[in-house]
Amino acid sequence: MSTLSQLKSTIDQIASSTKSTAGSLSQFKSKFSQQVGEVQSAIGGSAQGADKQFVNALQGAQKQVDAAVSALESAAKAAQAYGRSL
Repeated sequence: MSTLSQLKSTIDQIASSTKSTAGSLSQFKSKFSQQVGEVQSAIGGSAQGADKQFVNALQGAQKQVDAAVSALESAAKAAQAYGRSL
């Protein structure tokens, strides 16, 4: 197998695994968001500092998961486009 063929194969594998991981993480995001909503509903408008910190931590994690899904989807698209250009 030529070096170019090996490169294309590796890039295709990266695109595929990245897309798959983004899909799995997206499923996790959906479940996690639901759970965060449940926690927020249960805690309600609590004025306790620990409650607020916990909710803030969950919301921060939610944003990071969203960012990770977006980054993986972008990486998959970039890999696919690059692989096609070779």
